[in-house]
Amino acid sequence: MRSGAALGPRSALRPLRHRDFRLLWTGLVVSNVGTWMQFVAVGYLVDRLTLSPLYLGLLALAQAVPRFVFAPVGGALADRWDRKALLFWTNAWLAASALVLAGLTLGGWIRVWHVLALAAVNSALQSFDMPARHSWIPSLVDSDEVLQAVTLNSVAFNGAGIVGPSLGGLVIAWAGEAGCFLLNALSYAAVVAALRRMAAPPPPVPARASVLAEVGEAVTLLRRNRTVAWVLGTVAAVNFLGRPYFRLMPAFAREVLHADAAGLGLLQAAPGLGTLLSPWYVAVGQTRGQGWLLARSALGLGVCVTLFALSPAFGWAFGFLVAAGLFQSAALSSANALVQTAVEPGMRGRAMGLYSVTAFGMFTLGSFPFGALAEATGTSSALAAGGLLTVLLALGVGPRLRRLVDEGEGGR
Repeated sequence: MRSGAALGPRSALRPLRHRDFRLLWTGLVVSNVGTWMQFVAVGYLVDRLTLSPLYLGLLALAQAVPRFVFAPVGGALADRWDRKALLFWTNAWLAASALVLAGLTLGGWIRVWHVLALAAVNSALQSFDMPARHSWIPSLVDSDEVLQAVTLNSVAFNGAGIVGPSLGGLVIAWAGEAGCFLLNALSYAAVVAALRRMAAPPPPVPARASVLAEVGEAVTLLRRNRTVAWVLGTVAAVNFLGRPYFRLMPAFAREVLHADAAGLGLLQAAPGLGTLLSPWYVAVGQTRGQGWLLARSALGLGVCVTLFALSPAFGWAFGFLVAAGLFQSAALSSANALVQTAVEPGMRGRAMGLYSVTAFGMFTLGSFPFGALAEATGTSSALAAGGLLTVLLALGVGPRLRRLVDEGEGGR
């Protein structure tokens, strides 16, 4: 399943020539800056209230459970409903949730259980937002630009992670966590404005079965399509083992690097800097095959997470996080594009529901056991263990991925 065209670095920005994709992408960049600010502020708030990496793991668990429950349903609805309307309402409710969190924090009433409950609500809302957004992207660009569009979508999220966390750390130091929550609520206006200017999407396919039946079809897809099953299985394992470093970073910054809120913001911005480089890395790497790209990116992520966990100083940690962001974005982008191009257009919403579970659900789920391990052995040791396991996984599944994807053994 090599790409039909050997695309070079200049192709990385081609999807932006399409007006609707450009509008959505621009709105997401602005909104995601606010999302990253809230991500940093929530982690900092929980760590400040508890001084425990275990509670950071519980925060991740609260985000994981709704994703497992609702993302498959969100994927089915994305194949049945108007995706533009679905995105409009999910963003409106996410803004309202941020305002509630800001009000509780400003009033001095905030407790850890409030943060956990609202994190679960946000995760449930994002379970409907993510499948609709990802499954809409291929219809906004040409068929040979899907991988580049998916990579740019990743840049819109993770690239905003350069500004958002850094700004979040400064806002926390100046106005407290509530300032981040308020700015995040305001940032959703960018997506709403972009959606209002975009052309209406094609009408949804008439439903021929119940939502639960369509969710069942998505699960059946894993049995029928070996490529999708192996790609999503790899994504699930990589996210469970290799990405908890991000949720546990407040504890690592405090325990190992003795960093303040501004330092934490810089650390959580570092992977976003690597993400900005990923479109060019992906454009060049896919000429070797997307299976090769996914396997090598997973390997690179594992190595970088291990080295980050063992970093002796802030500068080293920052550098390894930049590299981790590049490989992480490349792995997720290649997996996303592989899944979307391996299924029929009418199945893309449900496929992206499954992808949401494996990409975000497994990342947050993995943060809980690694948070418990960090509580017992120290955050550095726990993250190093996850990085090493990711390396072993990538070495084990790499040959199989290359045979399935690049040599054409997969198929529908």
